[in-house]
Amino acid sequence: MHVKPETSKIRPYVVCAVLRGVTFDEARYNSFIDLQDKLHQNICRKRTLVAIGTHDLDTLQGPFSYEALPPHEINFVPLKQVLRKFGIPDPCTFVEMDLEALL
Repeated sequence: MHVKPETSKIRPYVVCAVLRGVTFDEARYNSFIDLQDKLHQNICRKRTLVAIGTHDLDTLQGPFSYEALPPHEINFVPLKQVLRKFGIPDPCTFVEMDLEALL
């Protein structure tokens, strides 16, 4: 993981992990996302201290970099979503809709 110097001024720490042998069925996936959301809301102080990203490594190809970009330049495809790429602030809307669907 390459961290750009300007990023370290905004987010001074980055941690990465690769989990192998993990299979998500629907119940496990929902439980995992629920846990991630609880961490974001509590320990991560609504993402002001930490933001957790979860990615399917089988669908990605390195090299990987961690960058601070202007919001209008950020695009990503949420986990388990293959048809739609999101920009900011769309992800917040999608996450709210997705969480409502899980309840």
